[in-house]
Amino acid sequence: MKVLIAPTCTAIAMIIGWFVYEQSLSDTQTTPKTIITQPIAVQVTRSTEKSLVKRINLVGNLEAGSQVEIRTRYSGYIKSMPFNVGDQIKAGEVILELNDSENQELVSKSKAALTVAKAQLKAQETSEELAQKAFQRLELLQKSGVSTNQQLEEAVANVTIAKAQTRLENARVEQAESDLKQSSLRLQENKILAPINGFLAERLVDIGDLAKPDVALMKIVNLDHVRTIVHIVEKDYEDVKKGQKANITVDTFPGKTFSGHVIRKAPVLDPETRTAAVYIEFPNSDYSLKPGMHARVQIVFEQREKANVLSVASLTRRKDGPGSAVFVIVGDPPITERRNIEIGINDGELVEILSGINSKDLVITLGNRLVDEGQKVTPIEVPMEEVLETPLPPIPQKTNL
Repeated sequence: MKVLIAPTCTAIAMIIGWFVYEQSLSDTQTTPKTIITQPIAVQVTRSTEKSLVKRINLVGNLEAGSQVEIRTRYSGYIKSMPFNVGDQIKAGEVILELNDSENQELVSKSKAALTVAKAQLKAQETSEELAQKAFQRLELLQKSGVSTNQQLEEAVANVTIAKAQTRLENARVEQAESDLKQSSLRLQENKILAPINGFLAERLVDIGDLAKPDVALMKIVNLDHVRTIVHIVEKDYEDVKKGQKANITVDTFPGKTFSGHVIRKAPVLDPETRTAAVYIEFPNSDYSLKPGMHARVQIVFEQREKANVLSVASLTRRKDGPGSAVFVIVGDPPITERRNIEIGINDGELVEILSGINSKDLVITLGNRLVDEGQKVTPIEVPMEEVLETPLPPIPQKTNL
């Protein structure tokens, strides 16, 4: 009997273990939970009409419309300088005068030399006249047989010599007149005249200094117009045209805009920076703009008084190739539809819509990167005036139930 009890207990234990094992496997199996996806909330708006401007923003420094450095042709000590920095100057006014005592002496000597040359010319003209009369008398005597051929030849030679001497004296008079004119001009150049209207921007010397031809004495700037030079990148080069409108603002006059225009652009690009210089000029009749001011420049490429516009954030890519598209809301319940569009002016915030949608279409402005075509969404409409400021509402996440 004891022999049978032991195998029986072992079999019962194995049966119980197998039952526990099967029950544990059954308990570990769970029913899969269903994943429910809620529609994504997106911000939508409708296109509207607004004025639109295509432009670029740059920075530059203002320069005078024109400026000149004043120098002297001759060396000399400065005698007077009637203007100081900031004074307004008119063209033709004396702005600097050199000591002229040496030149005054040269003029006096030249006048005296001219007087002597004219007197010598007068004496020579008299000698020539006498030689001519002597020749004429001998010519009459020759016809009467009184004078000899030798005497007549000598008279002809005397007339020729007298005429040559007269020409020489005439040349000396012309030389003396030229010397006088040159010394007079040099005397006049001791007084330096302003070549343009403007303001004295710099005075680099003072009374008593030695002025030299290779040393700048002062600088005059004309502020009737000011200009700035900005540099545009390669992609904007063809958009910039001569005569285009440009605006600037400066820190000195916050909130005030000054208008000008493009006067020229460089025909080549800098190979190192891939930019080209553009010259812009601004009228400055009240002289409020000053050279050296830091200017924020805006060049206007194109302008529309009325354009059908959307936020640039609305744009996405077409599926069928290059170009632009937007997601619009259609149907009930609302789903997304990708719509190909043609665009015009883009000012960085708003873009002109030429075709593809109308003013009734609801266009996704925020959330278009999170959806695909045919997806259910929860549209939240925001007016165009608020579309750039309104944040996207919280987006529901997938929830495991």
